[in-house]
Amino acid sequence: MTENEYRELVDFLGRQFEAIDERFGAVAQRFDAMDARFEALERRVEDGFREVLGHLEAIYRALERLEQEYQAVVQALRRIEAQLADERGRRELLERGVAELRARLAALEARIEDLEQRLRE
Repeated sequence: MTENEYRELVDFLGRQFEAIDERFGAVAQRFDAMDARFEALERRVEDGFREVLGHLEAIYRALERLEQEYQAVVQALRRIEAQLADERGRRELLERGVAELRARLAALEARIEDLEQRLRE
């Protein structure tokens, strides 16, 4: 290879490498643009996740309050049921007492009638 051919080869390869370098520059710019788009997308997704997490936390707080209120209602119902059962027992005792008093009153009325009958004789 002559020196002239060598220089032509070096010039040719230099131009080829410059063209390749320009292409790599264009590809690098496209990658930079894509990277910026992905970063923007990532920020939007992260913001969306933060918003969703905020909503979920609010839902969990509301559910916790509802659970506490539910437990309070259940306890109140148990107390009411216990009072009703106690009242039923008391009412049954009173009804038995009233029935016993009626029976005794009937017996007393019968004795009074018997005594009045004797006095008339």
